[in-house]
Amino acid sequence: MTPFVPGKRGAADYALDERVEVDAVIIGSGAGGSAAAAAVAERGLSVAVVEAGSHWQPAAFKPSATWAWRHLYDGRGTRATKGNMVMVLPGGRGVGGSTLINSAICFRTPDAVLASWRDDHGCSDFEATWMNQCFDRIWQRLGVTVNPVEVQRDNNLVFKRGADALGLRGEWLARAAPACVGCGSCQQGCNIGAKQSSDRTFLADALATGLVTAMGDCRVERIEEGKSVIASGVTLDPGTDTPRGRFEVHARHAVLAAGAVGTPRLLLANGLGKGPIGEHLHVHPTAATLARFPHEIKPWTGVTQGYYVDQWEKGFLLQVFTAPPDQAWVSMPLPPSQAVQWMADLRRCAMAGAVVHDEDSVGQVTEAGLWYWLGDRDRRVLLEAMRTKARIYFAAGAEAVVSGIHGVGVIERPGDIDAAITDDIPAHEIGLYASHPMGTCRMGADPSLAVVAPSGRLHGHERLWVADASVFPTSLGVNPQVTVYAIGLTVGRNVAAA
Repeated sequence: MTPFVPGKRGAADYALDERVEVDAVIIGSGAGGSAAAAAVAERGLSVAVVEAGSHWQPAAFKPSATWAWRHLYDGRGTRATKGNMVMVLPGGRGVGGSTLINSAICFRTPDAVLASWRDDHGCSDFEATWMNQCFDRIWQRLGVTVNPVEVQRDNNLVFKRGADALGLRGEWLARAAPACVGCGSCQQGCNIGAKQSSDRTFLADALATGLVTAMGDCRVERIEEGKSVIASGVTLDPGTDTPRGRFEVHARHAVLAAGAVGTPRLLLANGLGKGPIGEHLHVHPTAATLARFPHEIKPWTGVTQGYYVDQWEKGFLLQVFTAPPDQAWVSMPLPPSQAVQWMADLRRCAMAGAVVHDEDSVGQVTEAGLWYWLGDRDRRVLLEAMRTKARIYFAAGAEAVVSGIHGVGVIERPGDIDAAITDDIPAHEIGLYASHPMGTCRMGADPSLAVVAPSGRLHGHERLWVADASVFPTSLGVNPQVTVYAIGLTVGRNVAAA
């Protein structure tokens, strides 16, 4: 065995045949994996956190979408689902996982959702008092706050103005970016270190114990369970992603925290677990709406996502978002001549999306691909969300709106919204994208219906656990990172006690 070396490690630090022995190995370094590592290490056990991506310092991030896709996104930004439409489904890659590229939005798990998970699925470990303790700890550690109005800037302010004019309930978004200056580049990594991603918070706390080694540039390929667990794979050249050597981590327990795509694929590839592995993929499907104003907005500046309108009772939230010009061009659902004109006017445009609490859609993760069929109810909810966004923008003084639906064209008057965005528009005509994959190793007491037990332990296994969004029994309906951190703290506590 290679002697245990605590701290951050990368490709240059490994022998050609690296072997490490610890109490627990955690596969994945996003919110769930980092929180689990902290929970295990603070109870006195040694931990190896294994991550296929690299360690990053904020100064290394570049405000470039193409650079970020190459270095910080799973599949270099091309990950997508197939089904009754094609839908981009981005995810992070690197020490910090998707917290490197998200907008730092923080919602506590809705009470109704937690109650359903406990009452309908038997997830008894999500007891209210414990979860509130977790949420309080997460809130404090991430420095969650509402950013001041002066850094929100016009892309957020104009949406708030329209919502207020219509009497719609809205709020500034709480974010784990207390020092945000509104540079609008969250999705490319925060190059000033204002965003409190998992590598800078819970993983840093885990490393501070001296009991954790954070192994970047290591792709797990094989997991074997016997009297102990062996997680093995290849070390990677960070510049080319080609193998440089091999590694093995021997541990008493293994926690899979590779996300709702990576975790089921690891289980399927290794013949581990039972039940509906990879099934019940939930996402938050959405489509962008673009509005042009008579005055300058500069949507690429300000807090990336700073304001939301709460339509939970209708099945969705509306959230402002920022996209750089190259992404706006790629997603523009207009004929080229019109698209060019809108790009020329982009500095006068504002952007928003929706978070749809999917209920009747069907998704699946397999080793071969990702599948998602947008359900009829969810499609109609999304279309209502798009109509609401258009109304908000016109109420704020927009000259015209691009709905995000192919073939609809430009909506020039509020009276045209209902005729343009009708309930019979099929899924494949909507410019869909999605975030927040969930539910592919759902948690529950019944092993015939669930992959993971309420403790986080994989049904049918003694030494394998899961701590990421794949365990969600249902769709969440809000941005999930706080819930995932809480799951990591819960499962980590249980691992340490096992």
